[in-house]
Amino acid sequence: MGTVPAWKAVGLLSEDGASEARDEDTTDFYAWGGKLIRTKRSKHKRSITVTCLEDNLVVFGLVNPGSTVETTAGVNKRTVKIPKTNKRSFVLELVDGDITRRRHIPSGEVTAIGEVKLSESDMQAFELTITIYPDADDVLYVDYDNDTANAATA
Repeated sequence: MGTVPAWKAVGLLSEDGASEARDEDTTDFYAWGGKLIRTKRSKHKRSITVTCLEDNLVVFGLVNPGSTVETTAGVNKRTVKIPKTNKRSFVLELVDGDITRRRHIPSGEVTAIGEVKLSESDMQAFELTITIYPDADDVLYVDYDNDTANAATA
């Protein structure tokens, strides 16, 4: 078994949570008389949108893929370049009392960033839309639930 990659935390997310969007093309086929007999589906796309509340180097890398950061004497110099493709794995974690749910997205990419407001009166936040890519078996993501209050005991 290979080594497990180290996860890099983006920090706190907005209390609004994550929003999942679905998009696909459908074509309906009808028999004589107008009876629906089949619906063909194609071009399925799934994405998740989250809002990062921290401006750290992990978030910077997601917002500006291909850009660089140099640190000298405790000062970060962020050089922003034209974005590059940057597919990666993501995990979203939700804790509700004794229940922890982790959604593992094996392959995704930040494909949209909401408007970033630079202001002294508002909190800076980064709205990220992650496009999810299916694997060879058409798996988009896997949810893992850990309900410690209702776990079976041996």
